[in-house]
Amino acid sequence: MSDNREFIGEFLVESSENLDQLDRDLLALEEHPDDSQRVASIFRTVHTIKGNSGFFGFSKLGALAHSGEHLLGKLRDGKLTLNDRVTGSLYSMVDAVRTILRTIEETGAEGEHDYRDLSRALAAVAADAEPPPPAIATPPAAPAPTSPPEPVPTVATATEPPIIAAVPVASAVTAPPPAPPEPPAPAGPTIIDSTVRVDVGLLASILDLVGELVLARNQLRSVDSEDPAVQACTQRINAVTNALQETAVRTRLQPVEHVFSRFPRTVRDLAISCGKEVQLAIDGADTELDRSLIESIRDPLTHLIRNAVDHGIETPEARVAAGKPRAGRLSLRAFNESGRVTIEVSDDGGGIAFEKVREKAIARGLVSAAEAATMPPDRVLQFIFEPGFSTAAAVTSVSGRGVGMDVVRTNIEAIGGTVDIHSVPGAGTTVRVHVPLTLAIMPALVVRCGTERFAIPQSAVGELVPVSRDRHGPRIEGLPEAPVMRVRGRLVPILFLDQFLGIRATTACRAEGTVVLVRVDDREFGLVVDGMQSGADHFRCRDLLDAASLSTIVVKPIGGLLAGLGLYSGATVLGDGGVVLILDLRGLLRAARLPPVDREPEAVVVPAAEIADRYLVCGTPAGRRVAVPLAAVVRLEKHARNAIQVAGDRTVVRRGDAFTPLADVDAILTGCGVPATTDTVSVVVLDGDVGLSVGTILDVLAAESPLQPAAATGIAGILSLGGMATEVVDLNAARQRVLLEA
Repeated sequence: MSDNREFIGEFLVESSENLDQLDRDLLALEEHPDDSQRVASIFRTVHTIKGNSGFFGFSKLGALAHSGEHLLGKLRDGKLTLNDRVTGSLYSMVDAVRTILRTIEETGAEGEHDYRDLSRALAAVAADAEPPPPAIATPPAAPAPTSPPEPVPTVATATEPPIIAAVPVASAVTAPPPAPPEPPAPAGPTIIDSTVRVDVGLLASILDLVGELVLARNQLRSVDSEDPAVQACTQRINAVTNALQETAVRTRLQPVEHVFSRFPRTVRDLAISCGKEVQLAIDGADTELDRSLIESIRDPLTHLIRNAVDHGIETPEARVAAGKPRAGRLSLRAFNESGRVTIEVSDDGGGIAFEKVREKAIARGLVSAAEAATMPPDRVLQFIFEPGFSTAAAVTSVSGRGVGMDVVRTNIEAIGGTVDIHSVPGAGTTVRVHVPLTLAIMPALVVRCGTERFAIPQSAVGELVPVSRDRHGPRIEGLPEAPVMRVRGRLVPILFLDQFLGIRATTACRAEGTVVLVRVDDREFGLVVDGMQSGADHFRCRDLLDAASLSTIVVKPIGGLLAGLGLYSGATVLGDGGVVLILDLRGLLRAARLPPVDREPEAVVVPAAEIADRYLVCGTPAGRRVAVPLAAVVRLEKHARNAIQVAGDRTVVRRGDAFTPLADVDAILTGCGVPATTDTVSVVVLDGDVGLSVGTILDVLAAESPLQPAAATGIAGILSLGGMATEVVDLNAARQRVLLEA
């Protein structure tokens, strides 16, 4: 039972609900014996219990349900008339089934009780005959007497039946079928008692209401109040709303096992029809996804599986000739990644012929020969997703019509997901589908562009890069019609959002603003905006782009002309009541026709030595330029000035349901802090749950010189960062100051 514990739990809950419904149906049937639909419903319910029992190997339960099903079949077909005897037998069956289910829940087995007498009684009722007498155990033979027994008269035995046999027969004829034994009372709540089934539509309504509550919460947080009672109430509502939102989302989550379970049979049938040998490996089937999205990914995954078997994996003879095992390997894997769910379909087949795809794309006019010649292989593979695109030599019953991969991308994009494809000739192909956990609520980066604001899904944001006038900092280069930015040695194409959307007139390569580096499939480009709504314009490290610069938005659908533009995937309402459009980054990429430049790989593991040489550079209210080793930084946060509280001699900030102690960097360096002139405080949270309050977050830079020791208090040394001398904060001194204040 241990391997199927979760499924048996679902079986017990469903069967218990079915039994409760049977009780109600039987009562209604007694009032309306001619209700054929009610009889058919009861029959189907018992049949379901019987089928599920056989699946889990519960033979007693299956046999008992089979006897009840046989009786109900006679009743349904009109061969039996409903009477007290029939209904009494059915009630006895329901009680016995309920007893077996309770025993299974408590012990994992059906118990030692024998239900064959009840099954025979049900069979007798179905045959409209008296039930047969139950089997009687023969008493053990008496030991041989030591003395001759007394003579026994023979008259009585010849004329009277044995009394011991007469009593059971009489009771079996006149009494209802024997009642099953009651199991011991459970010590605590059972699986059946602790589970309730809720209609999916009701769950959707709850999630919509939670979304409205999130909007109201955002509006409340935007209200600036100095009243401590209002602030405390706002923080409490914020914490409760976050918890409620998470719980509401989880109620709709289901394991992708509901989709994956159908593919072993699919792969088997396809392999036989294609004359191939394929082994399917499934991993991560317990990964959870929103129920509506599970249904949306079913068809795309089916197309990917069919393509992998038909096009990807070679025949056994071809694999042996290539030095591979006869049986091809197909892997289906699901896992959580960056707040999204990734489903990976990979095979060890022959891979995709890039040149065939390139030639087909040129022949169909999708790209010029000159452009195709300079495209990297992964960019060429994107043509596979174009409608009607196929390199198959012949159309088969499985594939070859050029519609499968188009359906994959269309369906996945419709739910806010993306599709990546990678292939190595001779080694195999991997397709990754990235989908959000849920469609209703998601984190997003809200950017300012002129007088307008737009939302960018957080899952697509790589990092924020400030445009700098300094020759040492990042800046926009290239021709006016093809601007680029050099980011860590690679050129990234740039799109001026205000110019592209017509918010402003033609914009020259400006020297101010913020570039949001975004990822679409395997492409990367930058959006030039005026800044962030939260003011977090200078968070440049993707690992530090967090709640300080993100907003939780509720996605609302759009229609009409806006939807037809292909530039917006939805809309949302911010805390101040403003309506903000959500950018469709893939639509922007297509409409702008940016040059194909691959994005920086995400899965690169940065060596520990390289991390140790990177620093978070900050400015203090006193005007000092300081740095903190990036390896020690956990999070970056912004808090309202009035959220910083003083308890005794200790300065703290509330983060969720706990308080984090703060150390002022100026106070660490000089012994006294500088009064702040801004309404917000930037906090660098270190490992150990200690915060440093600073003035501004400037950049993440690599060390350009060795650390030179310094004798000043609170300083570990001086480095050259970004061409400027920068003081490195002594983190031990910072932690010590927090301990002293405590």
